[in-house]
Amino acid sequence: MVIYPIVFFDALLMFALVPLLPDYVDALSMSKAQAGAVIGIYSAATLVMALPAGRVADRFGPRRITIAGVALMTASTLVYAFAHSFWMLLAARGGQGTASAISWTAGLAWLSSGTPPARRGATLGMAMTCGSVGALLGPVLMGPLSSWLGIRTPFVLLAAVALVLTGLAAWPADVRSTSEGQVGFVETIRLAARSRLMACAVLVMSLVAVVSGLVETLVPLRLGDAGYSAAAISLVLGLAGVLAAATQVTVGRAYDRVGGMRVASLSITAMVVMLAVLAVPQSAIAIAIIYIVGTPSISGQYAVAFPLAAAGADEVGLPHGMVLGAMNVCWGFGFFVGPAAGAAIAQASSDRVTYLLAALLSASALPVLRSLALVPQECQEPA
Repeated sequence: MVIYPIVFFDALLMFALVPLLPDYVDALSMSKAQAGAVIGIYSAATLVMALPAGRVADRFGPRRITIAGVALMTASTLVYAFAHSFWMLLAARGGQGTASAISWTAGLAWLSSGTPPARRGATLGMAMTCGSVGALLGPVLMGPLSSWLGIRTPFVLLAAVALVLTGLAAWPADVRSTSEGQVGFVETIRLAARSRLMACAVLVMSLVAVVSGLVETLVPLRLGDAGYSAAAISLVLGLAGVLAAATQVTVGRAYDRVGGMRVASLSITAMVVMLAVLAVPQSAIAIAIIYIVGTPSISGQYAVAFPLAAAGADEVGLPHGMVLGAMNVCWGFGFFVGPAAGAAIAQASSDRVTYLLAALLSASALPVLRSLALVPQECQEPA
């Protein structure tokens, strides 16, 4: 009941700036390149800080690091209200990205370590659901608030909420994984390489980050080219987000019953079908419908990646902080490569070629995933 509100609020803050960015561009006389830097530094900070956050969490305990992360979230959110230059806004956004790396690494390590393996899938799946709902509500909430209160006052209110979360994070006792000993970086890599469950988690997270980043770039661009308004595009993304949140709850429970390997295989197979079908129609509305209907194939993989990584950590005796930090690095790298490479390929050829290449990449991951199962029963039993 502490980590769920933190990841919810973290995701809300990640997208809170999006509808206000044009106003900040005008208020601070920023260029398009500067606006892009403000948006991009968030994921860059998350990518860079995820592993260090996991390492420090393993050393000092996830509770302390989580509290520090939420305190940083409070301070950086407050800076938005007083940012009168591009550099202040950039620092605030970078601080939020660092806080996000801590929330999704130390926070989830704390949650994972305190959850019995038999319930870990549902527990971490619910955390993903909270993040999805927060990402949905961020732009929806900030639009009306900025109309009523201006672009700065809402961030004072959000900082106050973050301050309350900082206090809540100090309430529960610390919980660590069964692997209490400190493991060096090189030793972590060596042990992780011995775990097939860990390899599966890395494969799933990297693949889904690339594909989801690609699809979430090309679909809105196609709708925009077809003349659909920002409100219509937001509606499409919102419907997909609602379906994603519902899927993550369902998949989290299914993980504990049938195991993550089977769920991951089914989700990737469904994603291959979605990508192949996306390459067929010319109509933008048909593409939007396929994207919405196919969203569970993406969100299902996100729901199983973290529990698979935690199970892999237990399998080889690794603490959870560094392992979950590595998963966040996989996400950051994939979500950077997917949009960049997908947009470049689409510009050089077409969206259809890009979707088909993504389908081929996803299909090639299936035999690799199956080969990583230690025994046939591993695809059927909880990890």
